[in-house]
Amino acid sequence: MENTVDATIKTFEKLLVPIDDSEHSRHAFRYALGLAKTQGASVALLHCHPHIPMLIGGDARKKLVAEYVKAAEVLLAPYVARFRELVGEPAVLIREGRPGDVIVDEAGNGDYDLVIMGSRGLSDLGGMLVGSSAHRVLSAARCPVLIAR
Repeated sequence: MENTVDATIKTFEKLLVPIDDSEHSRHAFRYALGLAKTQGASVALLHCHPHIPMLIGGDARKKLVAEYVKAAEVLLAPYVARFRELVGEPAVLIREGRPGDVIVDEAGNGDYDLVIMGSRGLSDLGGMLVGSSAHRVLSAARCPVLIAR
């Protein structure tokens, strides 16, 4: 059997970038900027807010969701502004749930070519090499994952 190398060039057209405003997610964002600019890829910035228990319903639930969404918009605003300035218009996604699960679901359902995320988020223990969300995405995503530190 002959040992050959596939010379097909693979590019990324659609990037998913989870943002939690940790140092590691800021690094991931910078990589996404570079890939978007050099390869013309589209980018979706994703922020996950905590799951709201079903015990909270009605107007209280609506109010809590609105507060989470507003906080996410404020957190994402500088990232959106910087992306617009350098590349173009990013998609902005705000989802409820556990970050690892939400990222895996969005990556698959949105047909992304690459997830670019931080190795650890704000809630992960400092001594861990890879945070639980990053580990979940690495284990379950159907597309390549770039982990930034």
